[in-house]
Amino acid sequence: MEPRLTPALLTGDPTPGAAPPPSHPAGHEPYWDIESGSPLTDEVRMSGFKHLMVGCMAAACLSEEPWDLHNAPELTDRQALAGMLGALGAHVGVDAAAERVRIDAAPLTGHRVPADWSAQVHGGAYLLPVLLARHGQVESGAHGGCRIGGGHRGGRPVEHIARVLERFGATCATDDGGLTATAPRGLRGAVIDLAEFSTPDPHGGLPTGPHYSGATKTALLAAASARGTTVLRHPYPKPDAQELARVLALAGVAVDVTPDAIEIQGADGPIGAASVTLPSDLLEVVTFVTASVLLDQELTLRLTRPDVVREGLAPELRHLRRIGVPLRWDGDMLHIRPAVGPLTADRVVAASHLVYSDAQPLFALLLLAASAPSTLVETVWSGRFGYVDGLRSMGARLAVDGQELRIHPGPLRPAPGPLRGTDLRAAAALLLAALAVGTPHRLYGVEHLARGYARLPAKLRALGGRITPGTTRAPDVPGATDVAGTQDKEAFHDV
Repeated sequence: MEPRLTPALLTGDPTPGAAPPPSHPAGHEPYWDIESGSPLTDEVRMSGFKHLMVGCMAAACLSEEPWDLHNAPELTDRQALAGMLGALGAHVGVDAAAERVRIDAAPLTGHRVPADWSAQVHGGAYLLPVLLARHGQVESGAHGGCRIGGGHRGGRPVEHIARVLERFGATCATDDGGLTATAPRGLRGAVIDLAEFSTPDPHGGLPTGPHYSGATKTALLAAASARGTTVLRHPYPKPDAQELARVLALAGVAVDVTPDAIEIQGADGPIGAASVTLPSDLLEVVTFVTASVLLDQELTLRLTRPDVVREGLAPELRHLRRIGVPLRWDGDMLHIRPAVGPLTADRVVAASHLVYSDAQPLFALLLLAASAPSTLVETVWSGRFGYVDGLRSMGARLAVDGQELRIHPGPLRPAPGPLRGTDLRAAAALLLAALAVGTPHRLYGVEHLARGYARLPAKLRALGGRITPGTTRAPDVPGATDVAGTQDKEAFHDV
């Protein structure tokens, strides 16, 4: 019998139209107390791919037939998008046990993205093209998420979304991190070179940068129900965009994907139904590979759609092999064994066609165990070295020079005080570092983790991690500044 889908409120997601619940008492901040213990198991199942889930939840609004998303992880983004869709009139049901979400957008009537929800996550930005396509108008306030990328007052930028929508015939205005757009005659197909929304990678010349992915996904969603043909040249090459194109094809949109372009014949109206099984989250896979290496424990990751994972992580897997992390693939399983001896030094470039920017902090942890100095280069986001001060407090010798991080290998030691994660992956890196040191640590900024990892404390218990959550009055944690772009080449000499 098919599992019964319940209203989102009954499964931890918001009731349609409800305001977002407060995450903690006013003036208080959540934390985790982290300790290490004996591992409970050597197998962990990876949750679904967040970056594809948010695009699919938005795409469901282009249809008047139900969409089913399977392997949809229980994250803040899922909760917030369900809240936004409910407030806009859609019906959202969640089977929490099966991680299945059903979206019926037929009754969706609203065009204003609820500001209280959109301020929590960046995924609401993908509602902008679909609400515009559906109603001929859309309004939103600022969009939240990690404070990276230089948006208004730390929010996520939307100017590139406006520029894409204008190519489809919309009239757009941006203000205070929000967007207002109208297209009373509907959207029309366009030819867009998405390299215009990128900068050349200085190390290889290929497109990269903070707007490249969002511009590609915005264009895909706008094109699906537009009038006429859209050609997207040089689209963002990673699975969060490429798989979204294939999902639109499942819903009956005529999509032709080639290595250098995506051509979409717009439906000129609503698209069809779709049933989508999300692949495992690529960044969660890299996180648990890193945890296995740092804790010197064998681990098996159980994957969904491992072909997508393996293809999407091809740059990361090349570097993992190069530095000496033993990996073995077996069907839907990825086996990680402890490394033999020190890892090999490397130069890792985070770029839209290379290693994920989200994976860069995790490689920093791994390269602390290398036999010689290594270098990380960030070409996508600013603000992506927010973990550096926390690792320095644990004895790491790290030097930031613009968008490069030089890593001098050496063991970590207990931090003298609490740690703070300034964004999702910075919090993940400091969490793993604390587990690797083996002594109790307190970590602030853990609210970021709920946007990228489903049921993380339970999964870490498999590796011996013991997480005790709590809240306290917001402390002043020293050494938690954003070091991106600073010039501190002398940092090695300060250790």
